[in-house]
Amino acid sequence: MKKFLFLFLCLLSFSLLYAQEKPKGKFNGVLFGDYFYKINGDSSGSSGQYSPYNKDVQGFMIRRTRLHYEHSFTDDFIGNIGMESNDISKLDNKVSFLMYDANLEWKNVVPYSSFLFGLMPTPAFVWGQSERMYGYRPVEKTIADKNGLEPAVDIGVMMKGNFDKESKYGYLVMIGNGKGLNPAVSRYLKYYASLNAKLFGDFVVEGFFDYQAGANETYRYTVKGLLGYKGKHSEFTLEPVFQCRNNADGGLAPVNPFGVSVHTRYNLLRKTDREETEVINAFARYDYFDPNSNKGYAGFRENFVSVGIDIIPLKNFHIMPNVWMTFYKDKSPLEVEKKSDLVGRCTFWFVY
Repeated sequence: MKKFLFLFLCLLSFSLLYAQEKPKGKFNGVLFGDYFYKINGDSSGSSGQYSPYNKDVQGFMIRRTRLHYEHSFTDDFIGNIGMESNDISKLDNKVSFLMYDANLEWKNVVPYSSFLFGLMPTPAFVWGQSERMYGYRPVEKTIADKNGLEPAVDIGVMMKGNFDKESKYGYLVMIGNGKGLNPAVSRYLKYYASLNAKLFGDFVVEGFFDYQAGANETYRYTVKGLLGYKGKHSEFTLEPVFQCRNNADGGLAPVNPFGVSVHTRYNLLRKTDREETEVINAFARYDYFDPNSNKGYAGFRENFVSVGIDIIPLKNFHIMPNVWMTFYKDKSPLEVEKKSDLVGRCTFWFVY
């Protein structure tokens, strides 16, 4: 294995050394945030974004700003580096930046595929179909990301690509530390894999699996699926996810989070130009999530709902009035009441 890695790195070095194309680079980025008002709910200690706030709290938030630079050494060798600030990245309780992307991509290392090394998004989200089909990350994260089931980024190696020239059938495989942005390492690596296919033109299916062992007979694996339809001016996705955490926190029984997310978008108004540019869309999402489906009579089930209007006055600029809601249901016979989180927001989002 060590000899293989050494030969691979030598081949990569010589390929870059003899590349004759002129390097070029480009910047891009994204920013989104909102004004919010908490209409209902207490500071309940739940993991939801607005759960820490009491009723009637309001304010302005920049929930993400990102700057990304892509440097093309040649057409096939790409370097990526990106910095991000979000509502949880803080230093001395002040807004701060962190690195979320730092990798080298070797395109066409095999036909229709790329090899990546470094810090990069995991197959669970950006590289996979989940966020591409959903399309409304500024409103809320996808269900696995929202509930902390998967790291958004990891340090490791990845192969991603397609099996065919038409890109109908794709795959991703990755080996990483499994620590997210934490640079810590251990003897236990994390293994990711996903397969996706485009069917009948507008339908997409994807299957995702990961596994990571740990000390003292602990291990964790995640199974996630996606079935989606994406037409020119409408979309629908169904995304179930299940995770098993064996011997979690030293307990005897496994912890098994389970959830299902349904999302839809529909165009209400568009221009009459050749591209039929969209001006106003409506969107809605519903998530069912049980933090531990292995315990049928303890804890709370969560029902998350978001609905809103997406107004697009300019290309890549969105103004989105929306409502963010989480309802809690006690799983025990006592039916303990936990107040729902209800938040009204006006979200803005632009890509540059």
